[in-house]
Amino acid sequence: MALLALAGITAAGCGSSSNKAATPGSTARETTTAPTTTATTTPEVTTTSTPATTTTARTTAPATTAAPPPPPTASSTTLTTAPPVVDEAVCPSEQRPGIQASFGRRRTTASAHSLLVDAGKVGFSGLVVQRRGCNDYAVVLVGLKNLREARSFRREASSVGFPVRIECRSHSVQGGLAAVFGHRRTRRQAVRLKREAQGVGFRGLQVQQDRCNDWEVDLYGIKTPVQRRDLAKEAASVGFHLTFEPG
Repeated sequence: MALLALAGITAAGCGSSSNKAATPGSTARETTTAPTTTATTTPEVTTTSTPATTTTARTTAPATTAAPPPPPTASSTTLTTAPPVVDEAVCPSEQRPGIQASFGRRRTTASAHSLLVDAGKVGFSGLVVQRRGCNDYAVVLVGLKNLREARSFRREASSVGFPVRIECRSHSVQGGLAAVFGHRRTRRQAVRLKREAQGVGFRGLQVQQDRCNDWEVDLYGIKTPVQRRDLAKEAASVGFHLTFEPG
């Protein structure tokens, strides 16, 4: 009997175990499904690709910034050296030695001739058009004998509405730049300045006039910026402060 009772208890225990085992079985399915859902959310792979794009953008940006600096250097050099050489070589001045009265300047030959015609209408004859540079033309009366005659002519022109400027020149335009050792109001003073420069070793100097009441001591043949710089330095060491002006 005791054995039968024990067998009954054991059988009852196994039955309740199987009921309990069924419940965990359903729980195990839920647990298995939950990790699967978590595993499918794999955005972490997407997150790793995003930094790669950001790094590429940073590498390209500096290359663009480094490009601009070179152009300014090239342009500044061109603006300094080119204009005087080109202007003198292509468009030499036609101004001649002597005293002349200038009725004005125009940018084209057509407008210069128009000014010449207007002056002729009020009685001024013998006027000519002279090129003074590129896009620079003067209407002038040449052959005035002295400054007194020139000033008298200027008053006459002014009385009929033409402002005239008197021009004086002792030599033809040579072109290029001349090294100028100084300006003086008279030729005698300029000759004295020339002798002073010759006394400290400078040769090839010329006394010339390119404006009324203005005589200067010039040296030609100094063509390059390096030559001009060296000459100016040498002259300054003995008390002459040079300028470089159109010849």
